[in-house]
Amino acid sequence: MADREAELAALYDLDAGDFDDDLALYENLARRADGPLLELGAGTGRVAIPLARAGFEVWGIDASEAMLARACCKAGEEVAGRLHLAPGDMRDFELERGFALIFAAFGTFHQLITTDEQLACLRCVRSHLAPGGLFVCDLRPLQFESWERGASVPLYHDWTRVSPETGETVTKLRAVSADIATQVVRETAFYDCVASDGGLRRVVATLDQRFTTRYELEGLMERASLALEQVYGSYDLDPYDESSEHLIVVVRRP
Repeated sequence: MADREAELAALYDLDAGDFDDDLALYENLARRADGPLLELGAGTGRVAIPLARAGFEVWGIDASEAMLARACCKAGEEVAGRLHLAPGDMRDFELERGFALIFAAFGTFHQLITTDEQLACLRCVRSHLAPGGLFVCDLRPLQFESWERGASVPLYHDWTRVSPETGETVTKLRAVSADIATQVVRETAFYDCVASDGGLRRVVATLDQRFTTRYELEGLMERASLALEQVYGSYDLDPYDESSEHLIVVVRRP
């Protein structure tokens, strides 16, 4: 199991490790917040490490110890005093400190499948925010997915890349099925890894994600005693509308 989790962490980095479109957003928010930061679902450190390198005090939790181990290796000694990573469940965590900014980047909040899980997370967030502190949640809007009844489940080709670690040629295929009644999307990723000698192996990973509307989110934030600041539709802080590819909610602890 440990080997599989480490392999999935490496494949995650090959998939999304070089995505940096949102880094400026979090750095600007961190400067505005002026205090320690906490990332929920820090993963392999895609966001947390650059923020620590920029001089911020960054904490991060993730349910996957393999992801965090990879993040620590990537971070190195340069940020050892500013980056603090620990295993943790974003529905139930206690870090015994307050934060000026807490954020769930890159759709992490989608992994909370029920309203109870979402509220549990938000109440933990509130208890860890310093007065006036910000929480930022980046999601994909409901209209981003296809919710057609009875739609077949196609297989998409996402990319083909060479792993710098193994030298394998890796192809990611993805199947997506959506349940409109629960607003849950099940995504199954198939990573076909071809070695230089032609050997083929397949790694399969499945992830359920719940899509939440803007006004559902606003209601959840209110129930968790968090005050709405802004709703954006892009990393450039464009207004949220029906054409937006992101749903970015910024709330404050009163």
